[in-house]
Amino acid sequence: MAEELNKLAEIEHQIAAAKRQKLAIECKADFLKFVKFTMPKINDPNNIEESTFKDAQHHRAIALALEKVAKGKIKRLIVTLPPRHGKSEMISRRFIPWLMGKDPYKSIIFATYNEDFAQDFGSDCRAIMETPQFKQVFPGFSFRQGGASKSRVQTENGGMAVFVGRGGSITGRGGDVLVVDDPIKDSVEAMSPTLRENLWNWFTQVFMTRLMTEKSKVVIVTTRWHEDDLVGRLTDPSNPKFTEEECAKWKIINLPAFAGDNDPLKRAEGEVLWPERFNIDFLEAQRNLDPRGFSALYQQQPSPEDGDLFQRENVQFYEKRNLPKQLRIYAASDHAVGIDKTRHDLTCLLVVGVDDQEDIYLLDCWWARQPSDVVVKAMLELIRRHKPLIWWAERGHISKAIGPFLRKRMFETKTHCRIEEVTPVANKVQRSQSMIGRMAMKKVYFPKVSAWGQRAVDELLKFPNARHDDFVDTLSWIGMGLGDLHSPSGRARTAEGLFPKVGTIEWVKWQTTMDSQAQKKLSSGF
Repeated sequence: MAEELNKLAEIEHQIAAAKRQKLAIECKADFLKFVKFTMPKINDPNNIEESTFKDAQHHRAIALALEKVAKGKIKRLIVTLPPRHGKSEMISRRFIPWLMGKDPYKSIIFATYNEDFAQDFGSDCRAIMETPQFKQVFPGFSFRQGGASKSRVQTENGGMAVFVGRGGSITGRGGDVLVVDDPIKDSVEAMSPTLRENLWNWFTQVFMTRLMTEKSKVVIVTTRWHEDDLVGRLTDPSNPKFTEEECAKWKIINLPAFAGDNDPLKRAEGEVLWPERFNIDFLEAQRNLDPRGFSALYQQQPSPEDGDLFQRENVQFYEKRNLPKQLRIYAASDHAVGIDKTRHDLTCLLVVGVDDQEDIYLLDCWWARQPSDVVVKAMLELIRRHKPLIWWAERGHISKAIGPFLRKRMFETKTHCRIEEVTPVANKVQRSQSMIGRMAMKKVYFPKVSAWGQRAVDELLKFPNARHDDFVDTLSWIGMGLGDLHSPSGRARTAEGLFPKVGTIEWVKWQTTMDSQAQKKLSSGF
C-alpha cells in the first residue's frame, strides 16, 4: 500500500512538473503569464495556480500592448495610469527581463527621474533574472562574467540593459528598446518650467538619438503631473514642441481611475479602474482632498492653475430628471477659423435651455477637431434633436468655415434654424464677461453626468490660463446673444420682443415665423 502511495505521489509530482514546464514555455510568448510566473507565492513557489500578482483588466491590456512592442507591431507606446496600479512592476521590472530572455542580443536603455532610482530598477531586473522561475522560462540565458552591476546588465550573447537617471549620459550606447518610467518625480518638479524644458531637451537631443535602427521601439509609462509634461508635449498637436505628424506615431493607452468617454477598456462611464485595490470611496476621498491633483494623477487630465474669472464655487450642476419642463432652446458654435485660430483648434457646438427665471442649463455639446462635412453633420443633428430657436456664432465664422455646405445640407435635409451672427469684442476676456456675471449669480447649470461636462468645467475654471478656450468662446456667444435679445435693439429687431412662453399658441406662431425667416435667409446666405 505504501509503495502504491509513493508511486501515486511520484506521478502527481511528474504531472505538476509537466504543467509547470508547459506554463514556462507559454511564458516566452505570453507576457502576463511571465509576470505571474515570476511572482509566485513566497510560501509555495511551485504552485503555478497562485501568484502574488493579482491582475486586472488594465494589466491584461498593457500586457497585450507590450507583446505587440516585442513583435514590432507597435514602435511608440505611451501608457498613463494612476499611481500604485502596477505600471512599474509590469513594464520596468518584468518587461526588460522578459525581452532580454527572449532575445539576449538586444540592447535596452531604461531611464527614470534620477540615477539612484534607476539603479534600484537595475538591481530588481537582475534579481528577477537570477530566480529559478526566470531560468526555467529561459534556460539558455546567462550573464556575461562581470557583466552585472547596479546600472548595467550584460548577457553572454552581447546584449545589455543600461539603467540611467534623467539627464544621465548615454553617449556611445544604442538601444533596440528605450523605456522611460516616471521621468518627473513629483508635483514640485512638474511645476518647474526650467525642469520641464531640460527634460524635453534631454529626451529629444540625447535619449531619442540612441535609437539603434528605424525598427527600434520606445515605451513611456508614467503618471501625469502637468499638461506640459513629457507626455503632453508628445501627444498634444497644439503644443509647438512637437509636430502633428510625430504625435500621430504614438500608440496611447490612457487609463483613468474613473472611466470617461472612449475608454480603452470599454468601461461604462464612471466605472473604477481597479476596484479590488482602489474602490470608489477611496478614490472619491482622494478627489475631495485635492481635486486638481486627482485630475492629473488619477484621471490623467492635468490642467493649469485656476484662472481668476470663473470661480469654482459658482459652478452649479443639474440632474436630467430635475430639468424644467419648458425651456427656450438656443445654440452656439465656435469654429476653428480666423486670424487667431490654428489647425490645432477645435470646433465646439453647444446647446442650452433657458427657463422662465433666465437660468441657463447646458444640455448638449459637440467638441472635436474634424473636417467641415463632419461639423455640418453634427450641427444638423443637434438642430434636429433640440430645435433651437436661434443659433449664434461669431460674425463671419460660419460663412468662412462651413457656409455653402451647411446651406446645401439644410436644404437637402429640410433642417432649418435661425442663425444669428454676434459681433464680438477683440479681447477674449472681455467677451467672456457676458457669462461671468451669470455664473456669479449661480444662473448657469452644468449636467451632473455627461461625457463632456467635466472637461467644459475644467476649461472654464482655467480660463484664460488654459491652452484651449473653444468652449469658453462658445459659451460667450450664448451670453452675448441672450444679452442682445433683452436689449432695446433686440426687442425692436423681433416683432414680439422677448420670446413667447414655450408651448403657448403665441410661441407656435412665433416659431413658424422664425422657420420661414430662416429658410429665406438660407437663400441669401448667412
